[in-house]
Amino acid sequence: MRRLIPAVAVLCAVAAWNWFSGAAAQSLTQIPPRTLEAVNSLQESVWRPLLPGLEVMEVATALGTRLVALRIANAKYRFSVVQQEEESGERARSVVRRLDAVLAVNGGFFASSAQGRLTPVGMLVDDGKAQAAAWSHSGGFLALDSEGMPDITLSVDGLPEAAVEAIQSRPVILEPGGKWAMNTNGNDPERRTIFCRLDEKTSLILLVSGQGLSLYEAGWLLRNASWGGFFGCDSAIALDGGSSTQLTVNGEWDLRVDALVRVQNFLVVQRREAETQ
Repeated sequence: MRRLIPAVAVLCAVAAWNWFSGAAAQSLTQIPPRTLEAVNSLQESVWRPLLPGLEVMEVATALGTRLVALRIANAKYRFSVVQQEEESGERARSVVRRLDAVLAVNGGFFASSAQGRLTPVGMLVDDGKAQAAAWSHSGGFLALDSEGMPDITLSVDGLPEAAVEAIQSRPVILEPGGKWAMNTNGNDPERRTIFCRLDEKTSLILLVSGQGLSLYEAGWLLRNASWGGFFGCDSAIALDGGSSTQLTVNGEWDLRVDALVRVQNFLVVQRREAETQ
């Protein structure tokens, strides 16, 4: 029996290696074609500094998908939830102008009444006050503490105690630790707004426009290179997309993603040093 143990161990090791190699190969062959094209375009691009602690990467693929990625140093910029100024909604460019913000993108889901009044769908917390009820199971929270530092948590775990502002949305694309949370590629290509937590110090906002991507395709971009992704996010959550997707960067008009509709709430980025002025 003692002579058989090494042989069994070797066989088990070989089997494990074959399984791992097969799984790795299979995962790489499952990269959606539009995602692969986008990754190739991103690999040929470089990060361009806009401000200290704020960089952008912008590409357009041959199939007509446009990507704008903003990499943000949390130590230099704070995140906040901002609601519409009028009941009929607002656009990102208006929010940036009235707050003199660095940038703004659309936030969570919303509904419109027969009179055109917009109200949030899913929990929205603005300045410590919940503006709508939460759903308890699907999706998660983009939660902001009193310092405007972002975190992503699952709806089933509840809103973090430290959160003073939050946008509940869905789906969570990557659970904390980089765990892939998308099961199927059932969505048609569409405009997307996605928030990603790269690590404790850095955040990323990805805007997909032009011909668009499915959530599965866009989400795969956020995975690390070993999975055929690009950005290497620790966690990621999709915000409202489609016609709601919009971006305005102060002083960078060419980076804009034009609003197709007014929306109820926004994720806004502002300089931290402005708080002491």
